[in-house]
Amino acid sequence: MNTEYYRSKDKDEYYTPPILVEPILQYIKPNSVVWCPFDKFSSEFVQQITKQGHKVIYGHIEDGYDFFEYEPPYYDYVISNPPFTRKLEVLDRLYKLGKPFGMILGLPILNYQEVGEFFLDKELQLLIVDKKVSFDGNTSSFNNSYFCWKLLPKDLMFVHLEHNNSNKFYTPSGMYGTS
Repeated sequence: MNTEYYRSKDKDEYYTPPILVEPILQYIKPNSVVWCPFDKFSSEFVQQITKQGHKVIYGHIEDGYDFFEYEPPYYDYVISNPPFTRKLEVLDRLYKLGKPFGMILGLPILNYQEVGEFFLDKELQLLIVDKKVSFDGNTSSFNNSYFCWKLLPKDLMFVHLEHNNSNKFYTPSGMYGTS
């Protein structure tokens, strides 16, 4: 296993709750093959995309699937929640792979100089949710939304969520049972 993959597991292993997976589902074309490279079988991405009738290829670093060294032979989309500390490396590889993608990232990264420089010569689409969705039941301090390429019908889109997944509305990711 590539132990450098995680610089800080505390920052990189946040499991996506169901409510944050739902907004991207409608943009996956019917009968697609979706690669979820940072996920296990119990991931909300794997579970919900499969329920939509798509084939899902998933793989997690703990199971020997290093995103930077592995690529499935065929897939239509890449959708997941990448490790935060490797966000620019992940995005760089995604653009090089040339497949449509949707990655959950914190919107505050748009304030980082290196992120702005990274996107200077790249197309970017944003699917922004209207809530600061919680990953652990506590109110989140910032918004996590989808950074996409060749996935959405428009470059900037907003979506309404019924709640922010905190306090009485908290539903954890199925991944919490497998860590």
